[in-house]
Amino acid sequence: MRRRRIRPARRGPGCQLNLPPEERQLLESLPDQLAGVLAGLDLEGGEVPESLRRIFPRAYVSDDKAERAFVAATRGELAASHRQALETLRGTAQASVLGPEEMSAWLTALNDLRLVLGTVLDVRDDEDWVPPAPVESEFVIYQYLTLLQAELIEVMEEALPPPMPGADDALPEDPWGDPLGGLRWDGTPQPRSPFGDKP
Repeated sequence: MRRRRIRPARRGPGCQLNLPPEERQLLESLPDQLAGVLAGLDLEGGEVPESLRRIFPRAYVSDDKAERAFVAATRGELAASHRQALETLRGTAQASVLGPEEMSAWLTALNDLRLVLGTVLDVRDDEDWVPPAPVESEFVIYQYLTLLQAELIEVMEEALPPPMPGADDALPEDPWGDPLGGLRWDGTPQPRSPFGDKP
């Protein structure tokens, strides 16, 4: 049976960290590396480095003017949020217990580190993708961060209150089935199919 590194706290909200010293040292060192890249980010709307494109995705793919306005209004705050999460991860890597706010910061920081490493390693979801050979240390770290993130999410899910009985009863019936692009109900007409007159 796999030993869980992150478990629900014995008392109160939060979680307990069961990490060996070498993993704690890794979690202390990784945030500084990404924070250094974030420090050089152009907050006024310049190009995002390739390694950061997954944590700073474009909001307007085909409208450069709207994208520049969006970046000018949000990039500074978003970068500060990423840095704060990384600082929390680094500052609590030696802790034995995390509170709910620290858990949220860990989740953000672990996800940021995974996305940047995944971009550098060109990790893809398609079935044809295979890890680099020989397996590089960065890919091992990527797998470790993925495991840690999954355990943290599991603990956070366990802390959620149970659903209220009958909570789904108030949902309206879908009047026209699954629309193109996925399930959505907002009262709009059913979209026309590009494959003919039938929806």
